Amino acid sequence: MFLKNKIILAPMAGVTDKPFRQMVRHFSNELLFTEMISATALCYHSKETAKMLDLSNETGPIGVQLVGSNLKEMSQAAQMAEQAGAAVLDINMGCPVKKLIKNSSGAALIKDPYLACQIVENIKKVISIPVTVKTRLGWDETTIDIVKFAKKLQNAGADSLTIHARTKAQGYRRKVDWSWIRKVKEVVSIPIIANGDVTDQKTASACMEQTRSDGIMIARAAMGKPWVLAEISGETMNINLKYFIEEHFDRLMAYYGHKGLFIARKHLAWYAREKSFVANFRRKVYAETDENQMRSLIKDFF
Repeated sequence: MFLKNKIILAPMAGVTDKPFRQMVRHFSNELLFTEMISATALCYHSKETAKMLDLSNETGPIGVQLVGSNLKEMSQAAQMAEQAGAAVLDINMGCPVKKLIKNSSGAALIKDPYLACQIVENIKKVISIPVTVKTRLGWDETTIDIVKFAKKLQNAGADSLTIHARTKAQGYRRKVDWSWIRKVKEVVSIPIIANGDVTDQKTASACMEQTRSDGIMIARAAMGKPWVLAEISGETMNINLKYFIEEHFDRLMAYYGHKGLFIARKHLAWYAREKSFVANFRRKVYAETDENQMRSLIKDFF
């Protein structure tokens, strides 16, 4: 198995950028993923998208997730990701966002297994790093076909499969159904990674026991808690939260310039969510446009 660790950071749009991954790296050497990257935007040389593929000066394995449905663009973008230093190339076949569905990508590929497998086969021909797929149980609860889909993806050459235990129609609502992941695990030979509603050691243990998966991918639980992967792995955390958040803010400002102040807003709100008087703090954070004033808010609140 190419995965050295069982706990993986999921690709999350607007979250797992370089500054965030660098903060996660303070605690662990697990496989981390970039944000979801548009293959089309990469191929059309979007500067903003190209920046998302910048893996320089990072330690530990970094995976790149691509989204798209054009065979030529997906293969070309995969080559660009490998050249950038990606340890793993993941294909998004699970995002329920309407814009992606309209473009026949993301979760739309669940309904077109032939195209999904073509994408995997074509990418496998042009890169040497592992090619993985992240998907869902099915389009909706009446059409769950993940077992057959997983077999087809394995036959197409996928090196691993991450399964979010909800359907496209469920989005991020409803309780996950890990039992389907166990069913997939029983019929394929490639590594299977479980995803969905794992937030701590307790839920991670329950998920691993029920699914018999080869690993767990952590997503929303990492928002405002970049050390959660290490916690789930059993490490004891001793964090000076104020200094940690100040460093994250510094990295955002250095990476994005003034835009970093606006990107920092959601991270600060996530960091503060378990503290008292959080509503007032969030209101101030989302209204603030001055870097020095934002630093004062961080210092005073944390």
